[in-house]
Amino acid sequence: MIVLGQILRSLAMIHASTNFSHAVAFGKRQDHVLVTNGVYSWFRHPSYAGFYYWALGTQLLLQNPLTFAVFLVLLWRFFYYRTRAEESALIRFFGHEYIQYRARTWTWIPFVP
Repeated sequence: MIVLGQILRSLAMIHASTNFSHAVAFGKRQDHVLVTNGVYSWFRHPSYAGFYYWALGTQLLLQNPLTFAVFLVLLWRFFYYRTRAEESALIRFFGHEYIQYRARTWTWIPFVP
């Protein structure tokens, strides 16, 4: 889980290249494009999913049920609200193209639409 999460996150950052940022962009750069191929064709927000599963995997490895439960709740809450903010911006940037992309891909984070 840890290794797969790290691979997914790394692939997302490498594939998105200059379109990747650790901060949600609320203004569209002139060279910003919607990345929908590669790992992004299977995962919406693959970097988030990778981090989510990497972090949960670390707690499974450490066999720490309390922090696993805390990570599960806090990470879910963080990514739930972060994806909502980011997707709102992406709809403004890319319109119908992003709406179609969102309809055909999943976040792969439970209960994060």
